[in-house]
Amino acid sequence: MRIKTKWTWGFTLAELMIVMAIIGLISSAAYPSYQQYLVRANRAVAQQFLMEAASAQHQYFLANNGNGYATELVLFGVRVNGCYPNGDGLLSPNLRVCEFYRIRTVPQNSNTTFYVRAIPDKPGPGAIQNGDGTLEIHQDGQKVGTW
Repeated sequence: MRIKTKWTWGFTLAELMIVMAIIGLISSAAYPSYQQYLVRANRAVAQQFLMEAASAQHQYFLANNGNGYATELVLFGVRVNGCYPNGDGLLSPNLRVCEFYRIRTVPQNSNTTFYVRAIPDKPGPGAIQNGDGTLEIHQDGQKVGTW
């Protein structure tokens, strides 16, 4: 005589636990790669913005008949909480750049040279850009940092 059970299909608890363990292993292997991807993506956005800022500096120099490069205030406008939200400068950084980097530009040597610099903003063990290094571009196109 065969006893009929109400449920004859499904997964056992052991099978579900094995699947959960496999998903956990795959996730733990994928997470560091995802973190590295985010660091590279943030760096690429910052590099692109530095190139735009250097181009704007050159345009400003030419528009003023070679009488100097723009100051940080002219180039970006007024800084509020580490970013330039007002759009009152020549350029407005991407919010992603402001979230992870501090942007600085300095005309040097009586306004005949300049650099534009992106400094990782949040040092510390929890910061995604921790250890990424400062990015910098000079008036002659020289790039310093992790390009």
